[in-house]
Amino acid sequence: MMSKLSAVIVLLVAALLGITLAPGASLALAQSDVQASVLPQTLNVRGTPSPDGIVLGQYAHGTVVRVSGREDVPGDGGVWVYTRALQGGIAGWVRSDYLEFGPGFNVFSLPVLGAAAPAPPADGGAVPTAGSVTAVTTQRLNFRAGPGLGYAVIRTLPPQTAVALIGRNTAGSWVQAEIGETGWLFTAMLRVSGDISSLPVIAAPGPEPGAGPGAAGGVVSGVGSRARQIFLRGQALGNRRDVFSKIGDSITASPAFLYPIGVGAVQLGDYGQLQAVINYFSRTTARDHNSFANTSLAARSGWTSGDLLDPARSYSELCLPGEMPLVCEYRVTRPAVALIMVGTNDAMRGVGGDEFRWRLGVIVQTSSDMGVIPVLSTIPPNLNGVDVSLYNSIIASVASQAGLPLWDYYHALEGLPNSGMSGDGYHPSLPPNGETGIFTPDYLRAGYTMRNLTALQVLDAVWKGALY
Repeated sequence: MMSKLSAVIVLLVAALLGITLAPGASLALAQSDVQASVLPQTLNVRGTPSPDGIVLGQYAHGTVVRVSGREDVPGDGGVWVYTRALQGGIAGWVRSDYLEFGPGFNVFSLPVLGAAAPAPPADGGAVPTAGSVTAVTTQRLNFRAGPGLGYAVIRTLPPQTAVALIGRNTAGSWVQAEIGETGWLFTAMLRVSGDISSLPVIAAPGPEPGAGPGAAGGVVSGVGSRARQIFLRGQALGNRRDVFSKIGDSITASPAFLYPIGVGAVQLGDYGQLQAVINYFSRTTARDHNSFANTSLAARSGWTSGDLLDPARSYSELCLPGEMPLVCEYRVTRPAVALIMVGTNDAMRGVGGDEFRWRLGVIVQTSSDMGVIPVLSTIPPNLNGVDVSLYNSIIASVASQAGLPLWDYYHALEGLPNSGMSGDGYHPSLPPNGETGIFTPDYLRAGYTMRNLTALQVLDAVWKGALY
């Protein structure tokens, strides 16, 4: 039996901690956290006391948890309690009726924490601060030392990891997070709660060797064993190692994209090391020209991801009856690599995320089956109010899950005037004289010039990383 002095001490401690004890709560039980065990085979641990709360992780049957409080107003589904596993550290809200407590325990004896009680991330990192801008990872996501793919990976966060956001880059496409340590996350792969624009702009750390738009490390990732396997398959099928295809919509079909490089209208400036990859992919005629200047059978104005897979869109007499444009281009050109950027028109036409992901998966599978390394590119921003973050998230996710190269064109446009976009808001900008093959600082302020430079960096990385 608790003494009156002990009861007073408990009340004082509760007051200092800001904990409200429910009327009639057992002071003895309030002295310390209560332990319980999990009854079902698996039990979702949620970020808020609601069946719609974000799932932070799961407890297995028999897991022993420490229960430290309850929601303030019980809902129709029962009382939610805040728990932390004794082994493993996962913490969050669960329904009390899925827990086995000791004999005679009354859940209403727990102190009230309220719906605002923080839930630590699944990996045991820092708790997001109440009232701050927070986010949850939508999939496995690299936590990097800086805002770009060229920065080192500090660690990889699991899906549904909750993080507190403390800063952003200028465009808001990368955010700085605090998870026991400070790092950066790609915004398109987060579900954000709060206003990103309210975060302070944080200066990026100095570039690492090979990082930033001026080097391949900043724009391409994922050139590994999977790309090499696809290349070797393509060689067995008769594909040509020094040929690539261009796949996409008007941003790809435009003569501003790579054509100047194919006809020699290029000035590399500080990027002279890229001359070797230009020479490599210029020596063979793809169909009507070398790969840079070749007319693609799978790139046309207004096309969505679905048009690449629609036989009715095969406009060339070179294509067979019932043949998809993508397959036609690969069969006729027999490339080793395909630079694929699609999604701008999908976003503008409101193609659903599930549908876009399925189409992109078919494009990737078709390319791989035909021995062509598919390099997936993120799409540029749309300045007409169309949010492209979902599509870029899907593009990055598909590339990551398939172990394929990702070309981060969206990130390469950061800091350019008007985000590298032209006056229409959805095509990249051109330099004043239209010369997109001149890689000097003034010309690289244009979106198409930056696209040509980063395309060469991507080809160089794939050539050296998968075709050798």
